[in-house]
Amino acid sequence: MRAFLQREHVGWVEDPTNIDTNFERPRIRAVLGEDRSGQRFAEAIGLARRAAGEREQLGRRAAALIGEFASRPARGLIRLDPGLAEADDTRASVYALRVLLAATGGTALLPDQARGEALFEQMRAGRLCATLSRAVVDIRRNGIFLRRESRDLPRSAPIAGTLLWDGRRRITPDIEAGAITLGDSPGAWLIAPLGAAAAARTPIAGDGAPPSLVRAALAAEPALWRGGECLGFAGDVAAAAAIAVSPAVAPFARFLPCFDLVLAQAVAELIGAPPVPACPLAATVPVDHGAKA
Repeated sequence: MRAFLQREHVGWVEDPTNIDTNFERPRIRAVLGEDRSGQRFAEAIGLARRAAGEREQLGRRAAALIGEFASRPARGLIRLDPGLAEADDTRASVYALRVLLAATGGTALLPDQARGEALFEQMRAGRLCATLSRAVVDIRRNGIFLRRESRDLPRSAPIAGTLLWDGRRRITPDIEAGAITLGDSPGAWLIAPLGAAAAARTPIAGDGAPPSLVRAALAAEPALWRGGECLGFAGDVAAAAAIAVSPAVAPFARFLPCFDLVLAQAVAELIGAPPVPACPLAATVPVDHGAKA
């Protein structure tokens, strides 16, 4: 880069961190400048390849567990069969639980490994009610239920364009349809949580889930409001058919690593989200099928 700039007679500012060994980048540069740099580079690439293969296999195993043990009895509510806590593949079970907690709570980051493992051990021990990553974990006799907690939900706001609501729902108004009023003008449609009062009046069909949990989950779902009146769930109101709502897989809504494609698709199918996009590369990360999981 320096040689190119010199040939083009272009000046530059030197980044002092280029030679500051407190940072990893200059330390790696120094190692690659040694006599064994080629071998070291090959070793690092091989290690990264094996790690990527193990990570992809972990995601596939977690996706299989989600397909086997997870269901969605109601909007915003996930049920886990107790068999997940009893599965032999603890590592994949914990990973599946962490991803589902983030998807339920609408967080971009998974709960950390230590907390995920601690919660998983509590699940194995028996009944509990705990909160992690904005998701409530409620163990009942007929399953382990995950729902969005009622705290820190988005405040009422006008629909002014496409938004990722609470990290869990992608709301897209069709402005060209002309059937809705956007912005802060009088009579504008507002998006806000349904709330406990409206949820109590909503007919429920929880597929065997406890009605109290179904209503708690519905209360945290986005609804359309106008003039102080709740008109119903966003996406279900006939008068606002131009507003489309679709679930989003929160931890992968903005960034989806190629080694999590299968896992993200399993969660998308579980919550009714659109299919995840295909990998833009000609091939995904090579998998070392001989690596131990």
